[in-house]
Amino acid sequence: MRRLLPDPGPTTVAEQLEACRPWEQPREDRPFVAMNFAATVDGRATIDGVSGPIGSAADTAMLVALRERFDAGMIGHGTKRAEGYERIDRRLVVVKSGPEGRVDLRALLRSLREEGVRALLCEGGPTLHGSLQAAGLVDELFLTIAPKLAGGSAPPILAGALPAVVDLELAWLLEHDGELFARYRVC
Repeated sequence: MRRLLPDPGPTTVAEQLEACRPWEQPREDRPFVAMNFAATVDGRATIDGVSGPIGSAADTAMLVALRERFDAGMIGHGTKRAEGYERIDRRLVVVKSGPEGRVDLRALLRSLREEGVRALLCEGGPTLHGSLQAAGLVDELFLTIAPKLAGGSAPPILAGALPAVVDLELAWLLEHDGELFARYRVC
């Protein structure tokens, strides 16, 4: 693995995430929230309805290492149904965020913070990501871009309208076997 930005050179997942300390950045009324997605070059978040075929072993290593940096995880109900998530050894919050089962995300995050969750890693899906972004509740985005084209009607990493364009700042960019790993901060 090599770091392209900043300071190009060799790196490892562990070295890159060493400075990632989301538990030190909780918000007053909610945990620090980071999103994690893998996508194809054409922006698809799934292949044949699941995200697994998109990433590589390096992407899995990044995901596992990221999970260790956060107090809890969050996924949408549809993501749980599609992806499984049976063997997760940490607290996992499953929410319905679509029009048929809206949850008050701000209230949910407030209650998680009150329960001691300082940092939350959300792994999707696109509807939950869109809802969190629309409410201004996302602090960072970890995005793996796989060197693949999927085409079709698979969803992008974010579904739904946003009240405004969300500006992102690139914190770092890594590459391994043509796969890109980006960390963005929400401005």
